[in-house]
Amino acid sequence: MIKTSSSQLSIEGFLDPEIGRLNPENRWVKLANSIPWAELGLVYESKMSTGKGSPCKPARLVIGALIVKHKLNVSDAEAIEQIKENPYLQYFVGLGSFTTEKAFDPSLFTTVRKRLGYGDFNRMSSLLQHEGIRIAEGDRDEGSKDGHSGDAEDDKRVVSCDATVAPQEIPYPTDLGLLATARVQSEKIIDLLWPVARDSGLSKKPRTYRDKAHREYVGATRKKRKGAEFWRVCARRQLNYLERNLRHIDSLIEANKGVIRLKSRFLKILMVLHEIARQQSLMLETGANRVDGRIVNVFQPHVRPIVRGKNGSDTEFGAKLSVSLHEGYSYLDKAQWDAYYEGDAEVIRGHIDNFGERNPEMKLGKFVGDKIYGNRNARQTMSGAGVEFVGSPLGRPPSSPEKIRERKENRALHQRHRSRAEGKFGEVKRGLGLDKIQARRADTSLSWIACIFFVSNLKRFQSEIFFDLVFLSWKYGTWLQDSEKKQEKTVWQNILAG
Repeated sequence: MIKTSSSQLSIEGFLDPEIGRLNPENRWVKLANSIPWAELGLVYESKMSTGKGSPCKPARLVIGALIVKHKLNVSDAEAIEQIKENPYLQYFVGLGSFTTEKAFDPSLFTTVRKRLGYGDFNRMSSLLQHEGIRIAEGDRDEGSKDGHSGDAEDDKRVVSCDATVAPQEIPYPTDLGLLATARVQSEKIIDLLWPVARDSGLSKKPRTYRDKAHREYVGATRKKRKGAEFWRVCARRQLNYLERNLRHIDSLIEANKGVIRLKSRFLKILMVLHEIARQQSLMLETGANRVDGRIVNVFQPHVRPIVRGKNGSDTEFGAKLSVSLHEGYSYLDKAQWDAYYEGDAEVIRGHIDNFGERNPEMKLGKFVGDKIYGNRNARQTMSGAGVEFVGSPLGRPPSSPEKIRERKENRALHQRHRSRAEGKFGEVKRGLGLDKIQARRADTSLSWIACIFFVSNLKRFQSEIFFDLVFLSWKYGTWLQDSEKKQEKTVWQNILAG
């Protein structure tokens, strides 16, 4: 028999027996106590003005909120709500005591992204890495004497590089859908300009045929069997409507004596609409399927199609990234919206120079990459910088035993680092949301991407700190056992001698 109860326990029943004290073993408490907040705050405060504007929010509060947002993979508003409801998160972001007020308005996230570029987040990641090295200094040396260092010493001068795409959260673009969206936006601009033009003396509002154009678009999308010629005809019709509306907009502006009374948002959209009409008209006239600087979204014109050739997604729409991994920490060395060749000598030189800036006391020894990084120009660039390329070799297989053994060692090193790079991309895309960037501006999107890699490096930093604590406790426990055994042996020796 199942017993049900409609009564609800009082809220006191859910509190910890030790009321008024947070659990020191909570993950957010432990993470907050390990992060070098002062050093990270210097990077954030360097973007603030000292003599203008109102006082900014504390650096720990802002950086901590960014970490909470991306670590939990939630929206800006949801991150603020999580902080408002959770005392552990409030402790993490540096609040003095529990409060039911919002830490700050969610719109501040966008302002912070405008200020912090991906170079700033790289600096924060470098600070984490060097702080981890400082904490572990001496302990790892003892571990290496006892044979517990593994491959850590060999990996210090090795960097692994790879490229990926961070897709934007936009509808999958088609020429017909893009033209239909552009047409709707042109109709909105006409509606905004018409009252001003009417007051200037224009007697009749221009016709847009919006109902007819919408019916044609919906009918085309619902048709089951569509050929290439069918798409071209439908796209041409939508393009004709768009070009007609753009001519009407020009006439409305002329009626207002050339003054464009539009907000900056619609003024930017108007410029995008003209470029979309030009590109689509060029492709329809020439029969081409591509055009330089192709726009695929009206509201995010900076997004470009990136052909990747991956299984399941031949083309991705977002920023192309070149990432380097050093000792488990990932750095965004290049981020660009237009497609580029990641094996170019200039990109390779950027990886090497960025490594030198982050590690001035260390010289890069080996560069690990796939075949695209192993072209002759890239190898010459690495050789000129005194860096050895670890990847698919050129030429015939060697015959001498020493060369064969060296190639096997390089293959093992290459496989180990390549696996880490692919694993890092899987972690940030599936776990931290790199496969769905929700920012709309070009600069805030890159900041969003860089913050994801920073949070990933924070997880690496936390795991290193945890390893050092475990190692120290193991080392101390072993020393105690050895001391007890020595004392016991001394006692027995005294008994036997007496």
